Formats: sequence, structure tokens, C-alpha cells
Amino acid sequence: MNDTKLWMALSRIEGVGIAALKQIHTALSNLNISLYDIMELSPKTMAFETGLPIELCQIVANVSSTIGTAQKEYEQLLDNTIEPILFFDVRYPQRLLRSMEYPPAILYMYGNYNLITSKQIAILSDHTASERGHYIAYQAAHIAAQHSITVTSGMAKGPQSMAHRGAIEGGGNTIAVLPMGLLHLSIPQILQDCVDLSRWLFISPFEPAQEYAIHHSYKRNSLITAMVNAVIIIETATDGGSFEAAKSAHNYKTPLFVVEYAEYPATASGNPGIIKEYNATPLKGRMQNGTLLPNMDMCIAKARYGDSHS
Repeated sequence: MNDTKLWMALSRIEGVGIAALKQIHTALSNLNISLYDIMELSPKTMAFETGLPIELCQIVANVSSTIGTAQKEYEQLLDNTIEPILFFDVRYPQRLLRSMEYPPAILYMYGNYNLITSKQIAILSDHTASERGHYIAYQAAHIAAQHSITVTSGMAKGPQSMAHRGAIEGGGNTIAVLPMGLLHLSIPQILQDCVDLSRWLFISPFEPAQEYAIHHSYKRNSLITAMVNAVIIIETATDGGSFEAAKSAHNYKTPLFVVEYAEYPATASGNPGIIKEYNATPLKGRMQNGTLLPNMDMCIAKARYGDSHS
């Protein structure tokens, strides 16, 4: 039995969270053995051999109840070239482990896995943003890409999709974090002509077959703000999902920027509050060759050199 499948099966057992999984992994690593090596032991023998609490050993002994599901899921992942990245895998984003109290035990990835270690700027926005917001998201991503910064967003319609497109058309790379399982990945029409898997990475913290749910979007945004080196909020209402993302970025101490308007559109009513409540740096515009563009200098500098999570 593949050890990854065993960890997937273990993570599916009710009541098993990241804290328990970390405890099990630490004990096994200290003994230089794998999960597979202890599967046939009784809970009592397992506890004696590993030093784990008997309660955890009883859980591990029950992993057979979820192995069948994990086996089918793993085969489906292989068929779709999706890779499960476990929390102790060297490819798992270390910033998540340091920032989040309860990071996902498994991240599912599809595309260029190497992008996960690149410097990243997240561009987030409510999908109701103004046309100006769409333009700013595209240009901010385009500029970031030209400075070899990966653009991360949620692939929602509106500014987030424009950010992905701006990154690709700027000659860079992009990461899309999904609010559903990767088996439900659907590329928006506006992005279908610019998806090159050598320049894209799709990530989901959700089980592959899980469908979209609104609360998944909030969890997705929180994950993004913990993972990246800087966050830009384009437009958000005071009760919008991107306002909550700004709160998460503040809590994770991720450098936070928000678009400042001379006159705020109704769709950006929450932007001033982010500056006031979460000490976000205003992202202003500047003229370049007769065109008003977002001034990305400070954001790029923070992403490269000022990220306390690196």
C-alpha cells in the first residue's frame, strides 16, 4: 500500500485533524519508520513501539475503514495528473505551516509544482468590482509578472480572472487556488486561451470530489493570504469576502495593500476600512508614458524582501 494513500485514508477518519497527524508523523520520523510499517500492529503494541498515546494508536488501527475510498480517490488523481501534497512533503508551502494554526493536511496540485516556491503576490477582489477594478487587477498582475513575481488569485470571475490573464500576458506565471475539489476544475472562458500548464499551478485544499460552497471561498481566501508574500485587495464591500481576506492577511502579518480611489465606487465601499482597521498600505496610481497604472514598487519590494513568512 502506497504510504500517501495511507495518510489520505488517515486524514479521512472523523476527528483526525492536523494536530493529530503531525503528532503521528513526528513520532514515526523520530523512529525512521513509515505509517505502513505500523499498520499491522495492535493499538497497544503500536503505542509501546512509537510512544504515541493509545487513543491515537486506536485511530491509526481503524484506518482500514477509509482505505478503500482513499485507494479509489488516489487512482482517480493519478488518472487526472493531480498530485496530493502532504503537510510534511518538502513541496508543501512552509508559510502555511508557520502562519496557520490549522493548515490543510493535504493540498491537491495540478500544473507546475515549482511555482509554489516562487515569490507571490495575491490579487483578490469581490467579483462585483467596477470596470476600473478590472483594469487595475490586470495591470497590477502584468507589472508583477514583468518583475518575475508569480500572481496568485482565486480564478473567480471579474478582477481575479483578469489578474491571472494579466500575469500570463505579462510573460509571467500564475497560481489559482480553488474553492472546490480539483476534479471540478473548470477554466473560465476568459482564460481558456492562455492556460499553459508550464506557467500555471492549480491548488485546492478540498477533497478532489468536493463541490463549490460559499464557505469554501472564505477558506480559500484565507489560505491564499497565508501562502503568499503580499496581498492586494482591488475592491470589496464591507461585508465582502475580500474584506475578510484582508482581515486574514492582517492576522497572518502578510504585507497588505488596498486600492485607493480619489472617489470610491460603491463596489469598493470596504476599501477605506481596510486601510483604517488593518493598517493596509494604499495602492495608488501613477502616470507612465501617458497611462495611469498602479504603482507596484512597494508591493513588489515587500514580496521580494519584506515577507516575514519566508
